[in-house]
Amino acid sequence: MPHRFTLIIIIALLLGAGFYLAPGAPSTRAAAGDWLLAWSSNSYVPQNYEGKALPSRGSAIKVSAIPTKKLPQNPDALYYRWLLDGDIMGWAQGRGKSSFEFKVTKWGGDSHEIESQILDSEENVLWRGSLSVKIVNPQVLFKTIGNNYSVKDSLAAGTGQNLTFIAEPLFFNAQKISDLIFNWTLDGQALTSPDGKNPDQLTIKIPSGNLSTSIFKNLSLSVQNVADQLQQSTANLSIEIK
Repeated sequence: MPHRFTLIIIIALLLGAGFYLAPGAPSTRAAAGDWLLAWSSNSYVPQNYEGKALPSRGSAIKVSAIPTKKLPQNPDALYYRWLLDGDIMGWAQGRGKSSFEFKVTKWGGDSHEIESQILDSEENVLWRGSLSVKIVNPQVLFKTIGNNYSVKDSLAAGTGQNLTFIAEPLFFNAQKISDLIFNWTLDGQALTSPDGKNPDQLTIKIPSGNLSTSIFKNLSLSVQNVADQLQQSTANLSIEIK
């Protein structure tokens, strides 16, 4: 027992001299700008599309917590907690889980709310951030050969001209063109690609001749998701032949 008695005396002397034994101090709380949340979606966009792939119903969204500078803590050693629309996603939280992926369950026009909480080993919240991701409906645009811009609501063409249209579907829950069905109609009459190999393309051959007045034709395209028939988009184009 002499060793224990000596230890008690030493502690008593230290306390009497103004020393104290403090518990482990919590990690320093991170500043608001030390982290940021970034998201991406796997919805379909053409290869040359320069914008961001916006999420539609059924597509996947990945959110990542990214440090903006070198931090005193190793990000992989921190504990990450994720909340989706106010609910804690228990399966997505844990040490080093700085990314969170989920499937969109809402319809176009609504939003998913995501919150990230970063904790230390003692569950002190070091940082929290949130973002809102708006869900969109799929779209389809018309383009013509040699034109990098989409055609709006109308197009003028002359007799004897061939018009080749390229459909550009956007934001479908799909990974490739073959995941989509293309239905072209001209004034209500169904049209198909001659070789069937490029269903997203259509060529209209306008006969030669002289017209005393312009003729108007309506081109319509409906694009539908093979795996989800409720996911579709329609575009219309008025063609003036003169």
